[in-house]
Amino acid sequence: MSEIETLNLERYSYSKISTYKQCKFKYKLKYLDKNFLYSANIATDFGSLVHSTEENIALALQEGIPIDYIKLKNNFIIESRKLALKYPNDFYTRDKSGLTYQEKVYLYLDSAIYRLEKFLSQNPNLRIIGIEQKFEYNYDNKHSFNGSIDRAFLDVEKDEILIQDIKTWSVRAQNTDLKAPLQFAIYIMAAAQLWNISVDKIRCEYDLPLCDCTQAALSSDIVNESKPTLDKLFNGIHSEDFKPTISALCHWCEYNPLTNPAILDSKPGAVCPYFSTWQRSGDNVRNTLINWQDLSMVDVDRQLCVSQLRQQLNKTT
Repeated sequence: MSEIETLNLERYSYSKISTYKQCKFKYKLKYLDKNFLYSANIATDFGSLVHSTEENIALALQEGIPIDYIKLKNNFIIESRKLALKYPNDFYTRDKSGLTYQEKVYLYLDSAIYRLEKFLSQNPNLRIIGIEQKFEYNYDNKHSFNGSIDRAFLDVEKDEILIQDIKTWSVRAQNTDLKAPLQFAIYIMAAAQLWNISVDKIRCEYDLPLCDCTQAALSSDIVNESKPTLDKLFNGIHSEDFKPTISALCHWCEYNPLTNPAILDSKPGAVCPYFSTWQRSGDNVRNTLINWQDLSMVDVDRQLCVSQLRQQLNKTT
């Protein structure tokens, strides 16, 4: 039996804890109420396609065998065509970077697909030691973190580890997002245990194929700077602080019955009644159909929300 099982630790992933950080009520709906809804979107599907391609390239480089770029590109084209059929509007719509997903496909196949091989040729001191490296470690004897690291390299000259997390963002991250990313803190603590190395000999960076760059964390002490944030999040969960965060992100939330009306019939108990009514139309993002009061009113508010929206849908059909 592992230490995690012996201590009966609460298991968390970066995705799980970041859900609470993004919206406490969404965390409750998903992880406490067990409403696990599949919400497909083009960003996630495109990201998965890039990740699988990068994984195959890294495996070939690690094993020292030729990279079959023709096969990888053909598969990428086939899967991209499926995305175009699945998301006909989103595939040809320009995002905040000014690019469509069709153009992102061209960009990746034209140059970005070769970045890892070029990176290693320019840094002969680096050796790949982890590809989609799974981990689980004891954080504080009460909680554990599990997940996987996209890529890890050993610098044989400095005896240091470089962790890369692949992001398919088409614009660079803001400095505020690079100060002390929680994801990097979790990865550093995991890597220290995985490879028996001091945390101060591990550095992390985002690899952005579509931007043709990498972005490193701006902090030199990510773990210590992130621990107070992680502890605060855990304290919030255990004190049952599940007040919703009203933001533009509500528009893409799978628990929003305004943008996911199917949930009204398929799983009404998973409806969030406190969503922002913002619809990319310039309305105030703070506008809501129902205002949050406290946990005791959730069921009442949900019934009212479902009733109102069903009436609206019936009027339009």
